[in-house]
Amino acid sequence: MNDDTARGATSAECEHMLERVYEFLDHELDTASSDEIREHLVACEPCLDRFDVEQAVKTLVNRCCGGDKAPTELRAKVLTRLSAARQAAHDAP
Repeated sequence: MNDDTARGATSAECEHMLERVYEFLDHELDTASSDEIREHLVACEPCLDRFDVEQAVKTLVNRCCGGDKAPTELRAKVLTRLSAARQAAHDAP
């Protein structure tokens, strides 16, 4: 039993939350979805730790890049590749 299942969250719940973390950080989610992620983070220390790392990376990139926004097409490509990498990591034995 891992830490997530010990506290009641499933790996699927954690994976779903982590897939949407950048949308959450960028305030691109509706209120209900944002609340769902906040509740999950309060209850799940491993996901909170991952969230903290992602938030720190975003802050560092923002500081180094002066807040410039990536073109929509580039952002979509990066998110697609990140999703594929997460899926590959999840599917790996």
